[in-house]
Amino acid sequence: MIAHDSTGLLNYAPNFIPLEELKSACIHSKAWVSIDGLVYDLTEFICQHPGGKDFILLAAGKDVTKVFEAYHGQKQHHIVQKFRIGLLVGQDVPSFPPSDDFFLTLKRRVNNHFWTFKIDPRHSAGAYIRYISTALSIWILYGLQWWLPSNSFWVFYLVSVAHGVALSQYSVTAVHDGSHGAIGHDPRVWKLLLIGHDFFVGCSSTLWTYQHVMSHHIFTNVDGYDADIETSEVEFRRIKDSQKYFSIYQLQSFYSPILYILLGCAVRFEDLTHYFAGHRGPLKVNPFTFSQKMIFWNGKLFFFTSRIVLPLFWGITLSRVISAFLVADFTLSIILALIFQATHVVDTAAFPVVNPKTGNIDVDWARLQVETAQDYGHDRPFTTFFSGSLNYQVVHHLFPYIAQEHLPAVAKIVRQTAKEYGVKYEVKDSLWTAIGGHIGLLRMLGTPPHSH
Repeated sequence: MIAHDSTGLLNYAPNFIPLEELKSACIHSKAWVSIDGLVYDLTEFICQHPGGKDFILLAAGKDVTKVFEAYHGQKQHHIVQKFRIGLLVGQDVPSFPPSDDFFLTLKRRVNNHFWTFKIDPRHSAGAYIRYISTALSIWILYGLQWWLPSNSFWVFYLVSVAHGVALSQYSVTAVHDGSHGAIGHDPRVWKLLLIGHDFFVGCSSTLWTYQHVMSHHIFTNVDGYDADIETSEVEFRRIKDSQKYFSIYQLQSFYSPILYILLGCAVRFEDLTHYFAGHRGPLKVNPFTFSQKMIFWNGKLFFFTSRIVLPLFWGITLSRVISAFLVADFTLSIILALIFQATHVVDTAAFPVVNPKTGNIDVDWARLQVETAQDYGHDRPFTTFFSGSLNYQVVHHLFPYIAQEHLPAVAKIVRQTAKEYGVKYEVKDSLWTAIGGHIGLLRMLGTPPHSH
C-alpha cells in the first residue's frame, strides 16, 4: 500500500520503505511506525513523547494509523510530520476508509462539550480515590483471610469472594485506565496503575496492552486481527462462524459461563506462551525491554509468593491456601469474563469481514466501533460503578483517552449523533440483559450449521 499525506502531494523525493523493514524497526534504538501509509522514525522522539516511551515501544514496527488518530489531534499530526522518512510499500493489517461525516461531526461535538464546560477529559479526582481505596481493600482482605480463626468457614470464604471482587474492581478501573492513559497526563502514573495487573492479578500488563489497545480496540470483532476473539483449531466454545463446528457446542451456552472461572489461570499460562512466541494473538510482540522483563518476571514471582508461598510459611494449611486462591480467582475471572463478553461477543454486535479483493475493511472505523459493541445499564449507577464504566463501551472505544467519569455525558452526544447518521447504537437495559445477548450468541453458534 502506498498512501499520500493529507494534501495528496509529497513535498520531498519519495523514499519507498518495504513492510519488512518497518517491522524490523521495533526496538529502542530503531523505532519506526506507519501512519496512513507514511513511515515515521520516532527513535529520537521516544524520550520526548508526552505519553511516555512505553507506548511508542509497543507501537514500533507497526501500522498505528487508528491508534494515533484515537489518541491525537491535528496538532500532534503536524508535529509528527518532521519525523517522516518515506512511503510504506506493502501492508500486513487491513486499512479503513477515511473518516466520514459521522465521526468528524461526533469528534467536533465532543471536543466542544469539554471546551464549553472547561473540563479536562482525562481528569478525574474521584478515580484516584477509587484506585487507592481498591488497592487498600485488596491488601486488607488478603491479610484478613489468614488472620481469621481456622473454624471460621463461611466468613473465610466470604472474605475470599470479596478479595476476588476487589481484584476485579482494580482491573476494570486502574489497570484499564492505565493501559489507555485515560487518567491524568503523567505516564509514570499510568505505568504504576498498570503493573498492578502483574503483581495483584499475576497477568502481564505489557501483553494485556498489546491485546487490548493495539489489537482489540482497532480491529474490534474482526476475525484474524482482534486478539480478543482469537481461537485455535479446537476451542471449548464457538463464538464466530469461521470456527469448525463440533456437536458439543450445542451445550456451550450452559457450560461456557461456568468455565469462565478459569480465565485468570488460563491467561497466566498464555502469558508464558505469548512471551516466548513473540506474538499476542495475531499481533507481533516487540522484544521486551529490560523494564518490561523485570515487571513480567517479578510480577509472576510476587503473585505466586504472596498467594501461595507466604501463607504456607505463616503456617496456614495447604487446603486453606488453595481454597482462598481458587475462590478469589474464580470470582475475579467470572466477573471480568462476563463484563467483557457482554459488550462485544453478543448476538447484536457486528463481526466485520475483510474485503478479500482489497485486504481492507470497507466500514468506517468509527461506525465499526459503534456497531461491534453494545452498551448497557446507562441509567443504573451501580452498574456503571461495578463495571468501571465499561457499560459505556461504545463511547470508550470511540474516545479511549477519556476518563471514566465523563463517559455518561459523552454517551448522550454519541447517541444523538448516531441517530442522526443512521448508525446502530445498541443499549441494553441492564448487565443481565447484556449477558443474555452473550448467551444468545453462544446458542446461535452452538446450533448445527445445517439447521440454520
